[in-house]
Amino acid sequence: MGGVLHARGDLSLGAVVAAALYLRQFTGPLDEILMRVEQLQGSGASFARMEGLAAAPRSGPEEGAPVPVDDRIDVTGVRYAYDRGGEVLRGVDLTVRPGERLAVVGPSGAGKTTLSRLLAGVDAPTAGSVTVGGVPVADLAPETLRRQVVLVTQEHHVFLGTVRENLLIAEPSATEEELWAALAAVGAAGWVRELPGGLDAEVGADRRRTDGSQAQQLALARVVLADPHTLILDEATALLDPTTARHTERALAAVLRGRTVIAIAHRLHTAHDADRVAVMEGGRLTELGTHDELVRAGGAYAALWGTWHGERRHA
Repeated sequence: MGGVLHARGDLSLGAVVAAALYLRQFTGPLDEILMRVEQLQGSGASFARMEGLAAAPRSGPEEGAPVPVDDRIDVTGVRYAYDRGGEVLRGVDLTVRPGERLAVVGPSGAGKTTLSRLLAGVDAPTAGSVTVGGVPVADLAPETLRRQVVLVTQEHHVFLGTVRENLLIAEPSATEEELWAALAAVGAAGWVRELPGGLDAEVGADRRRTDGSQAQQLALARVVLADPHTLILDEATALLDPTTARHTERALAAVLRGRTVIAIAHRLHTAHDADRVAVMEGGRLTELGTHDELVRAGGAYAALWGTWHGERRHA
């Protein structure tokens, strides 16, 4: 703009240069203000997490607390609403049999991930109940819960410390042999042995950085050590690149053997291989059956399968 005004004779060259220098001096303080505001926002978020941790119950399980009698999971009349939003789940009834592979499918916003959080005891239902072996999941102590149901999500984290410390989170009493066995089960023993110090190698921020596959392998090794009877998978490989996803899926296959699996399926090939498929729409469970039964029924799942299968064939 200064150049245009100078060309028209409205401003002298000195005025244009002075304005440019003043503006250049002005950007420094603005950048500083924006950086400080960003730091304040990050600090506020961190403080909110600390408040939440301080409010969490610290006591262990009470004497005589109920213990699940079997591995069956029952969802009865479950409803759930977030504090600042509408109802997400509206009267869901579901039974998951021990050893079953169940796929939960549906459009985005149908309530699949919310259901997975309730099944894992992360949240408690607003109404109704989610029980494992007849005991409400949300009432189980953390030590008992991790022996029952574990949620594996798209997000994976390497904690600041050693590989050993990252694994002992799941089972503090695990021996060195058990730690190596868990790493071997998910295909991570090789690269951990190559680290300086092996199990005692420092990992995490500003230390030995792990890639997406290695971080997910450590998370899955923790699952092996916790040894839950039920795993809930919320597309654990969806955010990984294809090569990393293939490594992770091989590790997952080893972890899933002999366990009940509830897969939140965003890609329908997962549903095709499941024992049963549960279809969610608008917070409700609208269809339940095998893949073949639901395709023959010609309902919502058949439409989803037809669309997905057609897109794959076209691709």
